[in-house]
Amino acid sequence: MNHFPRLHRSANALRFSSASVLLFGAIAASEPACSADSRPPSLINLGAALPSEGGRTGSASPEAGSANDSGTSGDAQNAGAGGEGGSAGAADEFHGIAGERSAVPAECARLPAWSGATRVSGVSTEANETLLAMTPDELDLAFLRDGALFVAHRPSTSASFSSGTPVTIPVGFSAAQGAALSADGLRLLLVSDPDQKKLGELTRASRESGFSTTIDTSAFAAINQESNFTRRVYAWPSISLGDDQLIFSSSLDAASTIVVSSRTESGVFSAPRSFGSGLLDGSDGKRRLPTGVSADGRTLFYFNEESGEEEARWRENNRSESPLYDMLSLGARRNAVPNAGCTRLYSTDNGDVVVEKD
Repeated sequence: MNHFPRLHRSANALRFSSASVLLFGAIAASEPACSADSRPPSLINLGAALPSEGGRTGSASPEAGSANDSGTSGDAQNAGAGGEGGSAGAADEFHGIAGERSAVPAECARLPAWSGATRVSGVSTEANETLLAMTPDELDLAFLRDGALFVAHRPSTSASFSSGTPVTIPVGFSAAQGAALSADGLRLLLVSDPDQKKLGELTRASRESGFSTTIDTSAFAAINQESNFTRRVYAWPSISLGDDQLIFSSSLDAASTIVVSSRTESGVFSAPRSFGSGLLDGSDGKRRLPTGVSADGRTLFYFNEESGEEEARWRENNRSESPLYDMLSLGARRNAVPNAGCTRLYSTDNGDVVVEKD
């Protein structure tokens, strides 16, 4: 079941609520804002069709993720992009193979100015697409196309994505409750269906090859055992760039929260624990569903079923126990996922996968 309603290109559907920034302690006056306006910009211009490299409008506007984009200075267009290297500024913050960290990771500004939404060429078609996950280097996307799971790859951020390769999902699992890609693009996490009591993963030998058809649950034994003991059910996993934290929704009857599991020295994930000091709790069946996490581990993107909006929360450090106090509504966006440099944001709009730049 897809919990994200399709958006309508109208003024009502594209409204954004005011940013609600809760300051505490040393948070006050941290990063400089990217915009003087405390309200995030509209996902698309009201009444205007999205440009595309072959999308529904048929226009030839370049994709916002193109390496030829000259609209930013120090843009992390190649940040973390599998050996593509980088330039001065944010692009240097992630480099080399996917998942490799440098000493100073990029961080997401608390008042980003996402704009210029563009359909992702190759992925967005006449069909109905829903973004599920993206690798931080922007080279692999997992998405639903008319309800079927696909993974698309491209060799560089200057290239278009392939139209996507269908993924055969083993019996007992589905992508109805989300999916997650490891930073290297070699593992695809899924949730068991219909019970939602187990996490498992499919693997592949390279980013250009297809995923296996055998689910492996060994790395999630403690998580799955916890569900057996507590009757909790899971949804919408998201993996950190360092592959050391797994964030997902955990529900018991009508109550829910977001939890985190840390990878242990043996390579398996620990039993889940609360993530957010109650700030991410839901009631009456209205969950907070993680959709992405920043490369520095300090910003969480999630869909709030209670407010019906995408939201982001910030914390002062990337320790798993650090609370996420600062909150910003991202309004009409759905399934938001940032790139490694947090210079571009991918999301779902009205059956298309789109990308914006900050």
